Amino acid sequence: MKKRVKRGTTLEEFLAVEMKDPEFRQLYADAEIEMKVAFEITKAREAAKMTQGELARRIKSKQQTVSRIEQGGQNLTLVTLDRIARALKGSLQIRIVTP
Repeated sequence: MKKRVKRGTTLEEFLAVEMKDPEFRQLYADAEIEMKVAFEITKAREAAKMTQGELARRIKSKQQTVSRIEQGGQNLTLVTLDRIARALKGSLQIRIVTP
């Protein structure tokens, strides 16, 4: 049975523990792009010490929308990704990595 995550646990703390599990590490590596983007947005928001509500206000959206974005349940446009990056005082960078 999976352990419950304590309230107030940051994404980085969660990942630090879960990445020790080879099965989780493989699932994370195989995750769809939406989940990878969601994790990056959550990580950046937490690093900025910003709530979902504050990010929502800065991108002229609702807290529920930010929550869906961070769960990987929102199809994002490049414009929205750029708006999020700027709200977090960052910039959007897109790379194509080939083998």
